Amino acid sequence: MSSLINILTILVLLTFSSEIADAAPPCQEVIVSITPCLSFIKGQPDPAPGCCSGAKGLAKQANTKLDRKGICECLKGVLPKIGPYDPKRFPLIAQKCGINTLIPPISATTDCTKV
Repeated sequence: MSSLINILTILVLLTFSSEIADAAPPCQEVIVSITPCLSFIKGQPDPAPGCCSGAKGLAKQANTKLDRKGICECLKGVLPKIGPYDPKRFPLIAQKCGINTLIPPISATTDCTKV
């Protein structure tokens, strides 16, 4: 059942991602990478293994300020469409998955020029 929800979520997010400015990496790729983390940012105690692998892959692609800004803008645009979530849980993904990249809390008020 959880897999079905994740697949449906990906489809919904991909539909809305066309409204988001182009990012490097592409917004669709960001969405696919972060989808396994949705249950964690919605309150599950630990990120799923797929969340950690997706976040690690995304961190490897966030080499420049422009990359990080693009990832931030993509997430900022699509996350409100998934329903309630806790933006403060984003930094915990890096901490719990052993990623040495700072992930800021991402919400509608996040200034992506400062990531």
